[in-house]
Amino acid sequence: MVNYFLLSLSFLASISSFTIPQTLEEDVYIVPTYSESNELSLTVLPEVKLQPAPQKIDSDWGPSLASGSALIMDEHSGQILWQKNSEAVMPIASITKLMTALVALDYITDWEELHAMTPAENALVGASFPAGNGDEFTKEDILKTALIASANNAALALAHSTGLSDEEFVDAMNAKAEQLGMKNTSYVEPTGLEQGNMSTARDLAVLTRTVMNFDAIREPLMQAEHKMERKNEGAQPLEITVKTTNRLVKNADSRVIAGKTGFTYEAGYCLTTLATDEDGNELIIVVLNGPDATSRFEESQTLFNWTYDHYKWSKT
Repeated sequence: MVNYFLLSLSFLASISSFTIPQTLEEDVYIVPTYSESNELSLTVLPEVKLQPAPQKIDSDWGPSLASGSALIMDEHSGQILWQKNSEAVMPIASITKLMTALVALDYITDWEELHAMTPAENALVGASFPAGNGDEFTKEDILKTALIASANNAALALAHSTGLSDEEFVDAMNAKAEQLGMKNTSYVEPTGLEQGNMSTARDLAVLTRTVMNFDAIREPLMQAEHKMERKNEGAQPLEITVKTTNRLVKNADSRVIAGKTGFTYEAGYCLTTLATDEDGNELIIVVLNGPDATSRFEESQTLFNWTYDHYKWSKT
């Protein structure tokens, strides 16, 4: 049965300048889409048939956002449910750290092994955790600190702890992006500080959906804080607590499972979120290039609340 939205699309086309593809078959679906000017358009995409996808239950085409790019994906099926400029290539700031963590999983087998922090790692600007040169931490603690506190020195330390050179690690990041089909993504370093780390909301939804399948990444993204100890031999133990940069996780939003923040002046305020409703229907929300620190959280909440109000999931 052709989706009933096609009838709405036909009506819109009859009263506006919108055009409909010549062939509309059962293997297409309509996605509410907003352009940079927030004017409504309708996108026809191939139907995702591997898993049942939610169906839209009304003609509400979604909210208007201040963020430059955004996307809603059904986690179960991978179907895109709403988008705004989702193919726009832009800097992604510390969302980069999701790929850094994913690549690290390919190379690190002993997460209790220690890594000594280097001057190059601790010299990085931006968010960091209080580590001295030579201070030793388990690789697991470094991974969690990179994801929870978005610490740049931890992200670079994580890359170094794989045994790869800086160039080799970046090559591995780009190879992983290609493997995942992230066609508009490129990386130049593992922290997100450089604006050469570029991607799209669509690609980052794919990445977020992938990393959430790995407990070693998913669990830190769910944590409000993490306590760890410096492991220097012969030195007095020093406990350090790092706290999340994600306000939705910190405030225990009832619909938020996990998420990762990002910010640089070039990228604006960014956020990827895994959300759920009371029935366990999970969504991936990506918001990029937000105008301020608050908007990325508020707009992400707006998007997942709107989706749960306007889509219905099959019980089978």
